[in-house]
Amino acid sequence: MSVAYPSKLMLFGEYAVIAGGEGLAIPYPEFSASWVINIESPSAFKSHLILFLNWLKENHFEDKLNLTAFETDLAQGLDIQSNVPIGYGVGSSGVVVAAVFDKYHKQIPSDLNELKSVLASMENYFHATSSGLDPLVCYLNKGVHIKNGAVHVVENRNILKNIKLHLIDCGNARSTQQLVTVFKDKMLNVDFKNIVEDYAYLSNSCIAAWLNNDEETLAAQLKLLSYLQLNYFEFAIPADMRNRWKTGLENNTEIMKLCGAGGGGFLIGFDVNNN
Repeated sequence: MSVAYPSKLMLFGEYAVIAGGEGLAIPYPEFSASWVINIESPSAFKSHLILFLNWLKENHFEDKLNLTAFETDLAQGLDIQSNVPIGYGVGSSGVVVAAVFDKYHKQIPSDLNELKSVLASMENYFHATSSGLDPLVCYLNKGVHIKNGAVHVVENRNILKNIKLHLIDCGNARSTQQLVTVFKDKMLNVDFKNIVEDYAYLSNSCIAAWLNNDEETLAAQLKLLSYLQLNYFEFAIPADMRNRWKTGLENNTEIMKLCGAGGGGFLIGFDVNNN
């Protein structure tokens, strides 16, 4: 009952993945969820678990999950304890899907892409068209690198010495689907599509540098990526965050980027020690 399912950060590749670029997501254990027994004072999320169970039954997940055991356990006080903020881009639904699959799966697909597909089909309850990336990271508790449509597991590491990340709270939740729709509409414009190609190149370069622990290249490419997002992804950057974003870049005090779709929730900030 003590397993903690971590939240996730889309470290690099937001929007680039939609355009065929790479993506890198990592677990973020500062937020997590775990199973608890809570008979007398069920959490606010308990009703959602019951609705999720009913949806899984209606959509015939009995071949993949032991739904009878899930239903029995819920009736006996099973609950989820989570501090993952909802609508902040850190996988609040992914942790729930990961927890349910881990506890009630009948078998685990040996192929990562198949596992991702199963988790995506479960998360469709929360998002009409889930990619499966969030629950996969939460379930594996490892980084996931998407390249050329294939899924690769990245062992968790924290060995960067001069680049540290932190989260910046925008103070409001947002809708990923609405922002993705705006992005897809903008992609109909040839000029914006060309910019996204440049953005995907920078994003891919950041991923390669991160995976190779090349801090010098990462810092340089990260700054270019941040400038590009500031100038061309205005639809995804809250207006009251633009001045901090711009000032940090100009003064070399902080490099900011989107965390997932942006628009609210969290942004990712990087502190780069140039000494």
